[in-house]
Amino acid sequence: MPAIAKTSHEDVLAAARELLERDGPDGVSMQAVADAVGVRAPSLYKRFAHRGALIGELERAAFGDLQRALERTAVSARAERDLAAMARVYRRFAKAHRHAYALMFQPSSLPDVDAVAIRAAATKPVLERLTAWLGAEHALTAARVLTAFVHGFVSMELAGAFRLGPGIDDAFETGVATLLRGLRPR
Repeated sequence: MPAIAKTSHEDVLAAARELLERDGPDGVSMQAVADAVGVRAPSLYKRFAHRGALIGELERAAFGDLQRALERTAVSARAERDLAAMARVYRRFAKAHRHAYALMFQPSSLPDVDAVAIRAAATKPVLERLTAWLGAEHALTAARVLTAFVHGFVSMELAGAFRLGPGIDDAFETGVATLLRGLRPR
């Protein structure tokens, strides 16, 4: 088997991310990751002190992916349009990466200072857009309201809680539009 030096950090993380999406957090063991990259499990400890450190890197990657997706979305001159698009991007991200998304809302495996920093970075695109639209004094409150709705809706959707027929997409769009109308500057 090749030595860990011949396996890049990126390859190890890519294998762990694939395992996470396929098998959930319980499927991300040091042995499973080692098998996926063709090394012996003890060699992974040269990169990650323990499984929690590896899970923390998966958490960091998930928040980074969401942040980049949100940053690419805020491109128009209309705040409401951008914020609605960001809500859709958030929903698509959660549905496409359901295990990584769930990991983002479990107790963090990262040191507190890192966990706070990655969350702040991920929310930055939304906060910046809300600040430009509503002003700094209202942006954080508005971000919390919008995020709570989107996260709650998506969490219910992923759990299969909407069983009363079709129209889930319409309900999501109606909820986002209603919130944004309510947040408009007066």
